[in-house]
Amino acid sequence: MHGAWHTGHAWDGVAAGLRARGLAVAVAELHRGSLAADVAAAEAALDRLDGDGPVVACGHSYGGAVITGLPPHRIDHLVYLAAMMPDRGETALGLLADAPPTALATSMVGDPSGSTTTIDPEAAGNLFHAQLDPAERARHTARLVPQAMAPGSQPTTAAAWHQRPSTYVVCTEDRAVHPHLQHRFAARATHVLTWRSDHGAFASHETETVDLLHRLATDSRPDHPNHPDRTARTDR
Repeated sequence: MHGAWHTGHAWDGVAAGLRARGLAVAVAELHRGSLAADVAAAEAALDRLDGDGPVVACGHSYGGAVITGLPPHRIDHLVYLAAMMPDRGETALGLLADAPPTALATSMVGDPSGSTTTIDPEAAGNLFHAQLDPAERARHTARLVPQAMAPGSQPTTAAAWHQRPSTYVVCTEDRAVHPHLQHRFAARATHVLTWRSDHGAFASHETETVDLLHRLATDSRPDHPNHPDRTARTDR
C-alpha cells in the first residue's frame, strides 16, 4: 500500500518485478478520505488476487497504518517499509509528533481549509527520493497528489501484527519518517531488516523490495520449511 501523497503508481516497478517471478499482485489506490475507507480499499485489493497462495501485505509510510487494519485471517505476513506500525488507539500523526522532527513538517503546504496538504515540489525530491538520479526523482515526484489529513488523525482500531508475523524494514537515510521512530516500530515486528535507504525504498531499493516480498511469499507457503510461527505475536 502506498504512502501519503503517493498513488499506486509508486509500486509499478515492484509490482512488475513480482509478476515477472510469477506472483499475483494487487495494488490498492488509497486517498478514500478516512483510514477505515483506505483499509476497505486495501481489502478490496485482496479480493482481486487470483489463486489461494499465501498473501503478503506490504505498506510504505502511511500505508503501514492501512495494512495494520486488515483482517488477520486474510494475510500471512505483513511488511512495513519505512512505515507506520500503529497499535490499537494510535494515530499516524500522533506517532510522528512524538518522534524527532524531520523535513516532512516543513515540506508540507496546507490548503486554506486545512483539510489537505501537498508537498512543496522544491522539497519533494530530497524528502522522498534523495538516492535516485535526477530524472527518476522527477518522475516519481511528478506523480504526488494532495493528501487529506483526516486519516492521519484517526486511531487504529485493530492491529493485525498481533496475530500475524511481520517484517519491519528500517530505512536509515529516511528524511520523512525518522529512523528513531522506525526503530520503535521495529521492536514490535517479528523480523527486522536495516537498509541504507531513503524514504522511497520501493524505488531506490526496488530489487531488494522485490526479493524480500518474493521470499516471504514463498516462505509463507504451508509446506515450506521456513514457514513462520504464526503464534509468535498473539499475546502482544
